Amino acid sequence: MGDRVKGSKSRHPDLVVEVAHPKIIHESGAQILRHANLLSLRVTMATHPDGFRLEGPLAEAHSTGCRTVLYEGPVRGLCPFAPRNSNTMAAAALAAPSLGFDGVIGVLVADLSLTDMHVVDVELSGPPGPTGRSFAVHTHRENPAEPGAVTGSATVTAFWRSLLACCQLPSRPGIHLC
Repeated sequence: MGDRVKGSKSRHPDLVVEVAHPKIIHESGAQILRHANLLSLRVTMATHPDGFRLEGPLAEAHSTGCRTVLYEGPVRGLCPFAPRNSNTMAAAALAAPSLGFDGVIGVLVADLSLTDMHVVDVELSGPPGPTGRSFAVHTHRENPAEPGAVTGSATVTAFWRSLLACCQLPSRPGIHLC
């Protein structure tokens, strides 16, 4: 597909409709996101403090209670100090180029009650419509994890299933590395 939607000339869309058929999202989702007009995207990752592998000034941060916000700000500022704990946030910044690493907000939370899971909340909103109300989406994911683990136990299975699905694509069977 490259930088063009199948059957269209190279141009920027004037309208993105979020009720697209799953096949359209599968074929053109990345391109649609490049032109989406998001106002905000916030990714919060919470886990037990032992699940973090922090560097620099964040390595000195300490939990001050049951739930402590260790970082809240642009993903660009977080990635160098939490390279093993900011993957989801970095992926969100890449998927939303209208906001990028400076516009997507990342939040790291140390939560003493989360001894066996990582919790990721993603909140996004678009510009206000004619009524003044904005489109908003909130997702909440709980990924089981061994105590102190950086990666949740369901991540490996999800990754493996994604690889297997790539091998079965009718348009390009197999895995193609660039």
